[in-house]
Amino acid sequence: MANKRQTIISIIIRTKNEEKWIGPCLDAIYNQKVDADIEVILVDNNSTDYTVQIAERLGIKKLIRITNFIPGKALNDGIKVSKGDYIVCISAHCVPKNRKWLASLLDNFSNDENIGGVYGRQLPLSYTDPIDKRDLLIVFGQDKRIQKKDYFFHNANSMFPRQIWKKFPFSEEASNIEDRVWGKQVIEAGYKIIYEPEAAVFHHHGLHQGNAPERAKGVVSILEKVDKKTLNNIPQIMKPENLNVVAVVPIMGTFSKTSTQFKYLKKTVDYLNHSRYIKSIYYISYVELKLEFPNINWINRKDINKADSLSLNELLMQALTIIESDNNFPDSILYINNDYLNRPKGIIDELILDAQYKGCDTVFPGLVDFGHYWYQNNNNEYEQTDPSLDLRMERVPLFKALYGLGCLSASWLIHQGKMVGGKIGIVKISDIKFAERSLND
Repeated sequence: MANKRQTIISIIIRTKNEEKWIGPCLDAIYNQKVDADIEVILVDNNSTDYTVQIAERLGIKKLIRITNFIPGKALNDGIKVSKGDYIVCISAHCVPKNRKWLASLLDNFSNDENIGGVYGRQLPLSYTDPIDKRDLLIVFGQDKRIQKKDYFFHNANSMFPRQIWKKFPFSEEASNIEDRVWGKQVIEAGYKIIYEPEAAVFHHHGLHQGNAPERAKGVVSILEKVDKKTLNNIPQIMKPENLNVVAVVPIMGTFSKTSTQFKYLKKTVDYLNHSRYIKSIYYISYVELKLEFPNINWINRKDINKADSLSLNELLMQALTIIESDNNFPDSILYINNDYLNRPKGIIDELILDAQYKGCDTVFPGLVDFGHYWYQNNNNEYEQTDPSLDLRMERVPLFKALYGLGCLSASWLIHQGKMVGGKIGIVKISDIKFAERSLND
């Protein structure tokens, strides 16, 4: 008796500048536990960042490039080159919650041939905007539903049989909500749609816009109490212990192994080695210290064109290119200056925790400062940043950026030639001793 052919699932991902999310999304997809063969098709809308490179590095073989994005047409184009018995649509900025995501979608087609499509739950991240968090929690509940009249459907997380798609391809005229248009056709043809809450993904975007933020916060505060288990979470694959965080320590000039500069480097490396989350360390220097530091990596400043005249942004961008050429692909870069005399205990791990659980793209220590500062305006007149002489507890402090203590930046920022950008996080430092630098600078 011939063996039964293995089911094939084709996963369509539409992308445009999703460098931040495509890695976690694909990692979670490839980690699925499902009794089927999987293929992934990327439909990329002219990304200008590293989305495509990351996807190819992670094994994407089928790539369609488009320049005129129409949501339904992009899906149709991807499905046409697929070979799956079942089609899955997932947004590039969605990350499956667990390894059962695909199986939970697929199981709905085992006993009923009248199922047109299945869509899954969408969960907010711990740092999702209150409006988006409210919308996701209200729309995507915990009870499974069989829809016979309701044609709501959502292609950020969905599955349907190829045979259904052949009858009902997506509209190539609708500028948005192509999934709702499709759902209406399917329901009116007598098929059912299933909402499967067990097939959950994390999705930091919401469904609606233009709502009052304060009102949204009030609603979310109630939902957070009712649905604690859902909130304050991130995908396992994005947790700090699963990241590839690379520390980079640039050093100017030459120095001997008896110099103060060498002593500070040794101290810095020891400090970094105490981090729970740093995966590797690179130092940029004219001096190779392979014997003294056998477990850290050397980038020769001579390999960086005009290294001594580059800005820090440019230097880190070049360093990241060299690191990636070594087949090491960081999620984030931690810049650290060798010359700081004192470093707060545990500050590096705190930066990384903030980045992941608060959704920050750049995190650095900031010295809390209640001083009175003046600046010169466009008319060459002096103005105060804060003219009040109120009590300190009633004033809003400034923060002096202490990048050299450790500035954590997402790799997608570094690729753009920026160390600081995106959503900013500041870890507060109150003791001025941590701002002290050596005389080397």
